[in-house]
Amino acid sequence: MKSAEGSGWTVEEAIRDALRLLGARREDVDLMVLDEGSRGVLGLGSRMARVRLTLLSEMDEEDGVPSSPSPVVEASPVTTEEAGERSQLAQGITSSVLDAMGFRATVTAREDAAEVHVTVTGPDLAPLIGRRGQTLEALDLLVNLIVAHREGRRIPVIVDVEGYRERRVETLQDMARRFAERARRTGRPVPLKPMSAAERRIIHTTLAEDGGVSTHSEGEEPDRHVVITPRGTPSGGTPGASGRPHGRFGSRAGNHTRP
Repeated sequence: MKSAEGSGWTVEEAIRDALRLLGARREDVDLMVLDEGSRGVLGLGSRMARVRLTLLSEMDEEDGVPSSPSPVVEASPVTTEEAGERSQLAQGITSSVLDAMGFRATVTAREDAAEVHVTVTGPDLAPLIGRRGQTLEALDLLVNLIVAHREGRRIPVIVDVEGYRERRVETLQDMARRFAERARRTGRPVPLKPMSAAERRIIHTTLAEDGGVSTHSEGEEPDRHVVITPRGTPSGGTPGASGRPHGRFGSRAGNHTRP
């Protein structure tokens, strides 16, 4: 597997160091915290923090759909009491992080299907979501790594702010269906705009059962994007001499085994 270790005075610095070595983005990697260090806030902080990042594309995934369940998903069943403790832990950590960031918000949490869902509501939270959800992704990552440290193992925590994730999933699903219809109607592949690995997986999953089109990913980060291809058309191209996917991101690049 392609992985890299990073170090820094905080876990965040260590993550950035490892991402620089990999040439990847946060949403495209699996995180393992080797040492949280001894300086910082919330227990992150005079030893250097160390992390190991592994590209998700190297972890037996094809087109964003895991070939086998992730170890996180395969977590052993938990009792109602344990689920409540996990939810309280994730809720408390999220509240502490938001307080440190200067946000006033209401935080609730529940466990569902071995995942802890944390909901953040309150006034003036748009900066917490950030452009294209980037700040929210950073918050989600930070909460996950602190929870994993406290529990001694990874527990999937999904942090959402003012329903942003739910709305974004609905938007992506609608987009996938609309562009799939365009691909069927025109007989040409339709390249979408660049997205994170998590968002590309939503597109792949939404169209997985659509018998009229297939999906694959092309390009390298940060321009990696999904291409929706009508069935019977070679991936990455269309029949005939003029058959190139239209749009700014229509060129072929990289393999098609990653989301």
